[in-house]
Amino acid sequence: MTDRILMIEDDARLGGMVREYLADSGFRVSVRETAADGLAALAREPWDALVLDVMLPDLDGFEVCRRVRASSDV
Repeated sequence: MTDRILMIEDDARLGGMVREYLADSGFRVSVRETAADGLAALAREPWDALVLDVMLPDLDGFEVCRRVRASSDV
């Protein structure tokens, strides 16, 4: 089974480039552009890894990381 990676990145160009690179390496990547959307995706679906931007429009990445670590082992 292919590893699933969730990327929370608000820069569409950068997110697309990283998604393409990871997909070429065999990963399935889904991009969310806000912390809220990313946290919702984490709550709904299982993920193998998370790529997280530090500067998001609605919440900083460090706070997202704290919330993820409190409720997940991703």
